[in-house]
Amino acid sequence: RRSVILAQGIRSVSAHVTLAPPLPTRPPNMWSTWPVALAGAAAVAAGHPAPISDALLSSALAEVLAHADVSQGPRIAPAWTANMTQLFAAGTLGHAGHGVGSYAHDQAGRRWRATWCSNLTLFHTAGDEFCIDKLSVDLHGTSPFCSNMTMGTGDGTVCHTELLPFHDQFGILALASKVGSSSVAGVPCDLWYAAVTAQGQNMTASACVSADGVPREFNMTTGLAWKAGSEIKYAFSNPRIGVVSEDAFAPSEACASKYPMPACEGGKEALTLYRVHSKIDALTLANRNVGDALGDMAFFCDLSGMDATQLVTKWAVEVDSAWGQYALCIFQGGKNVCYGHTGKHVGRESALGLGKGAAQGQCSANEEIGNWFSFPDVGECVPGAAVGTNGCTWRATPVRSVLAGCIIKDMGLQAMCALERGHAPMLKSAAIFAAALETSDPAKGGCPDASASGPGSSNSSWIVV
Repeated sequence: RRSVILAQGIRSVSAHVTLAPPLPTRPPNMWSTWPVALAGAAAVAAGHPAPISDALLSSALAEVLAHADVSQGPRIAPAWTANMTQLFAAGTLGHAGHGVGSYAHDQAGRRWRATWCSNLTLFHTAGDEFCIDKLSVDLHGTSPFCSNMTMGTGDGTVCHTELLPFHDQFGILALASKVGSSSVAGVPCDLWYAAVTAQGQNMTASACVSADGVPREFNMTTGLAWKAGSEIKYAFSNPRIGVVSEDAFAPSEACASKYPMPACEGGKEALTLYRVHSKIDALTLANRNVGDALGDMAFFCDLSGMDATQLVTKWAVEVDSAWGQYALCIFQGGKNVCYGHTGKHVGRESALGLGKGAAQGQCSANEEIGNWFSFPDVGECVPGAAVGTNGCTWRATPVRSVLAGCIIKDMGLQAMCALERGHAPMLKSAAIFAAALETSDPAKGGCPDASASGPGSSNSSWIVV
């Protein structure tokens, strides 16, 4: 659900890809002084979240660049900062149109940072501020902080990390060929294009690089089935060429001192939750993201490109409600993994991490916009065991599955979403959604049963909610 860039809405692919050989040493900065305890605490968790495009494309790009002549691409300025606008392909972010922020690039220091905010109007017509601070730094090791993302604003920020090495944001351009010339905002630039196929993913990248070595525009298609993560588009303006200050790459307070978030106080609780998945995906919640009916409206009411043939499954869940940090769970490397959760604890956040609750709703009821959950496999109870047995934190039983198209079109969810958009809580939309999975009787708003066809995890790159 996040990482739309975060799942849906956000629910966000890193690799060791560089335009120049790594230097033997890197100028020291405050990263080297981070407490060793941070890495130890992070190791407790099974994984760490980050933007999807980074997590899912890394190995594919690394494989291609390892066996290709990478000398043909454009010259990228070794150090620069710029104003940045990010355009979104679909979904909540796409409806808002764009995010505005800044970018810092330091090729010799092997680090970059992209920070942007967007005004999301899904829940309130006046909008809610949604901010992401994405930082990638070569720490010459396996620290989860090589690639991290801070989401939110003020005291509500939460740090998400991923156990992936540093990657160069513009690495794919090393495979690009010059295809012409153009201009961006009146600045002349050369057009470059690359197409890559690896590990079943078809990726393309294009850029218009000005004479100073700054990409004035950079576009990339990822080949992901998840529509909101299928395109990445940046525009850069007002570049400042030259050495970038150490402060530009300082860790966020959330990553420096609040990761992972401690678990809330809780007890045993019964929940009805829902998950979107392909027909060949396993009926399990292990290392998956799900939502309650209201929380899933952030997904169903706003993610463009919803595949009507996807299944939606209703689950009866028993949990230990000592909620941990919400994790991004994705299919990667042949299996489902979760990035950034608090050990065995079931993760929770408000939909899109917005709303009134602290720490993006981890310990709040989130009654206005609903909840998203993440289920680490290490917390699942063995069959027949009660929650709490040997420290297990959850058990789940599938109730029934229906086609997403039935809910969206036949039962009128799409039309109701249009009426309720900007007026949270979207209770009528959530009621239509829940009724479609409550019964198969169309007179009561129900959809007919549909079944999954595969016993194991699929190779779908959807972030499931």
